[in-house]
Amino acid sequence: MERKASENEKVYHQVIEHITNLAATKEISFGSKIPSERELMATLGFSRNSIREALRTMENMGIIESRQGQGNFLVNHIGANLSSVFSMLLSMEQTNYIEISQLRRFIEIGCYLLAVKSAKKEDLACLSEILDEMEQVKGEERAKLDKKFHDQIVLISDNHLLELLNEALSGVFEIFISEMSKYVTDEDKERLVCLHRNVYDSLKKKDVSEGIERIREHYNIIDRNLQMLAEKYKGVKAQ
Repeated sequence: MERKASENEKVYHQVIEHITNLAATKEISFGSKIPSERELMATLGFSRNSIREALRTMENMGIIESRQGQGNFLVNHIGANLSSVFSMLLSMEQTNYIEISQLRRFIEIGCYLLAVKSAKKEDLACLSEILDEMEQVKGEERAKLDKKFHDQIVLISDNHLLELLNEALSGVFEIFISEMSKYVTDEDKERLVCLHRNVYDSLKKKDVSEGIERIREHYNIIDRNLQMLAEKYKGVKAQ
């Protein structure tokens, strides 16, 4: 049994390496069909069952997608799969929303530092447009624009790994944030909108320290409200 597990692991790594090499040499790209099971068997010298198991693992990871009657295609669903991992960790109480918020804070500060260097006029114009809309609406519409603003900062950073992590964390964080927004005071809500404007102004001026300070204040408000909501749920469970 151990030998079989070891063989499957070896096959998986070699299939991954082979697909990676094909992508590196531009023979395939996202959306492209990868070599068939038969072709992989001939190239790598493994059995059909071993190749099939390796491909199944890759599909579970969000690297490839199996399409009935067409074959396997290279995709990028890794962010969604990472989101499932974070959801599982939450369910097993191996992490909590405060820790996820702390991770998001560090990601956003990193993205802001990169955005200061890479932001173009059109990027700033997009952020300004989001802010103008955000200041005119409330409730769910404001929450959607809030997320859009943060996602845009990540996009401006032009770091694909940070984009991936942001996508994964947003997937698990969004529901809790929506619930939390019901309990946030009007004062905190308005302060959060102001902080978005402050971050934008700092980015426009390329003021690193001011922008980071405003991001920290933003997440301090979020964490405080998350803590209050967590205590509320804890009290409900205790009853």
